[in-house]
Amino acid sequence: MRIALPAHHLSVDASDEWVADEMDPRAMELHGLYLRSSKHGVYFNVRAQAVGPHPVTRDGLLAFLREQSWASAPFDEWVATSGPLTLVGGTFETVGMGGEVVLEVFVTDGHAVANLAGPGERSVIAAVTASVQRLAGTLRFE
Repeated sequence: MRIALPAHHLSVDASDEWVADEMDPRAMELHGLYLRSSKHGVYFNVRAQAVGPHPVTRDGLLAFLREQSWASAPFDEWVATSGPLTLVGGTFETVGMGGEVVLEVFVTDGHAVANLAGPGERSVIAAVTASVQRLAGTLRFE
């Protein structure tokens, strides 16, 4: 099921791996969409992302990923492509989140950028990463 986020100029195909929670349209406009993994129960936020002075390229997104203000550098950084999309991601340590880690992913079509991010226990985030990569690969910039 393709879900449009008009205020973010993108859409995503949630498939049956992901469940979209009912959200106030104003909240979705501000914060993007929250999807819950039907298998692992963790939530991921999907939204448009500005990258400042970084080029909208693989290397630019990797530099932006490495600058995120989490408690560590990404410890399992990866890069993938899906058709015209470039995806970069990594998992970060956190502070004050009960030992959870955060998986953060940036996606570009060379013009616009989207962000997917979600916290969870280390083993759960490791297990859900492939599903998040598939989800990120369904993004369309509109």
